[in-house]
Amino acid sequence: MKPVIALCDANSFYCSCERVFDPTLIGRPLGVLSNNDGCIVARTPELKALGVAMGTPAFKVRDWLEQGVIDLRSSNYALYGDMSSRFMTVLEQFSPKVEVYSIDEAFVDLAGFPADQLQGIGADIKQRVQQWTGLPIGVGISTTKTLAKLANYAAKHYPATGGVVDLTDPVRQQRLMDITPVQEVWGVGNRIAKRLEQQGIRTAGALSRCKPAWIRKTFSIVLERTVCELQGESCIPWEEETTGNKHQIICSRSFGQAVTAFDDLHAALVSFASRACEKLRTQGKFAREAMILIRTDPFRDAPQYNANLSLSLPEPTCDTRRWLQLIRPGLEKIYREGFGYRKAGFMLVDLCDGAGFQADLWSAQVLPEMPAMMQVVDAINRRYGKRTLKPAAAGLTERPWHMARKLLSPRYTTCWEDVMKVGAGR
Repeated sequence: MKPVIALCDANSFYCSCERVFDPTLIGRPLGVLSNNDGCIVARTPELKALGVAMGTPAFKVRDWLEQGVIDLRSSNYALYGDMSSRFMTVLEQFSPKVEVYSIDEAFVDLAGFPADQLQGIGADIKQRVQQWTGLPIGVGISTTKTLAKLANYAAKHYPATGGVVDLTDPVRQQRLMDITPVQEVWGVGNRIAKRLEQQGIRTAGALSRCKPAWIRKTFSIVLERTVCELQGESCIPWEEETTGNKHQIICSRSFGQAVTAFDDLHAALVSFASRACEKLRTQGKFAREAMILIRTDPFRDAPQYNANLSLSLPEPTCDTRRWLQLIRPGLEKIYREGFGYRKAGFMLVDLCDGAGFQADLWSAQVLPEMPAMMQVVDAINRRYGKRTLKPAAAGLTERPWHMARKLLSPRYTTCWEDVMKVGAGR
């Protein structure tokens, strides 16, 4: 059966989430800021029209904000994460095979549906996501992931499509590729695009007509795979079809202000490790290797100090407590007094699941276990909100390492105190 893949991508996802619960933002130039309200990381078309580029520092548009020309919001990760989960749940209504690619986009397997129904199915997906979550999305449908990405590009850039493009027909594929700049192809960045243009390859269509062997020899096997995908050959497997432990989980953050005290830095790492292990359990995986890192501010004219340290256990685990026992002695090894630290992180590596587990020769453990206490902690936090239960070492009060988020909107969907209240009019 020939593959048919839909890529569903939310439009300006962070901004759209803010607009769902604050209709006064609809039609307004809106931007969402990065950690510590530093730079603009999401923009509505209205903000783009004002010439505000991605990554613009917030201070450069402060006058417009004070004058009411634009609106800005701090990153509300609790809201965005929950809205993403709702988005993906809607997609699962249409197919049992949904691969989440990022927080705001996913591939959906539509193989088996009649070809003449694909456009309608795409429209149904778009309409249901809009109705059930309030999020506007684009839907691109084709026979490979790269072509589905291209179809989604067309759905979002050409209003006449209505936000849905069926690109399963080879003639339509070639027509679109011939008018699409090569840098818009999935996997082709600006650097590679410049090299391609030096070879006279300026459009996706020109790239699709290249010989894969020549691309591999001149560029890379990765770009060769992209060319094959543009030619209709599916080369990028679904995530569950891949093998090996290639994934890592990292939780890191820039601090709202410089952190100098050891205990504050330790509390930050404990918090990050707790979150990383929670993600690990959600994936049903285990890890035996981890890394902690600390960084000073590279933008300050002051002495710099960056360090990291690997941590390891004799067997894989997803138990937060096991890693917390290693963090304090590990931090003691790399911490240096007299520096103002602006970033720290905790990364889990060498992930595995039960099927890929290989026990230590001298260990009595046959398979890695999901600790009962950790399951209880996760269940309570899912029901009553994140960090309802947390390690005491993470601290009970606001710490200097917490993010500065002065323009934070309420956590409408994950916190009882922030749930919107509706009253009868008089």
